[in-house]
Amino acid sequence: MGLAYWYFMVKPQQWFDADMQQPPVLAEPSKQQMLQRLLQQQFPQLENGRAWFIRFKQSDCQCERFVELYHQSFAAQADAKTMQVVTLDLAKDAVDAETLGFIREVIPATPSVALFNPQGEVIYFGPYHQDGICNAENSYLEPVLASLRQGQELTVLNTLVYGCFCPIQ
Repeated sequence: MGLAYWYFMVKPQQWFDADMQQPPVLAEPSKQQMLQRLLQQQFPQLENGRAWFIRFKQSDCQCERFVELYHQSFAAQADAKTMQVVTLDLAKDAVDAETLGFIREVIPATPSVALFNPQGEVIYFGPYHQDGICNAENSYLEPVLASLRQGQELTVLNTLVYGCFCPIQ
């Protein structure tokens, strides 16, 4: 009974993109370029020519706890020569009004990830996983990360997912 209470009452359940827009706004190259520019302003250490793993989070979102261990493990194992890993905490980081407004337009909920290839194209966008505790076995990212390591092209814009997400505030 306690598990059922936790699952349905404590763990917020909703569509990742409540508008279910297909294709997602971030499918547009101009939106990808704008997000890339705004992220470089927010994180000057981001360099062109390397992949970027951008975690979007809201520290006040209950759902963040389900991806935290996976993200920490991934960030520790990422090859810094080929991939930069940063986290944008929309609840804590100083984000200017232009950036926050644009993020609300293209990122419907957290926890979420945008993965840019070295050419600056978004090759993955969406949640880490659908439900439960995220790990390498159930992460939507793993096939895209594997293709990136192998130099293959694979793009996944994964926004039609139901699970534990918090809309961008």
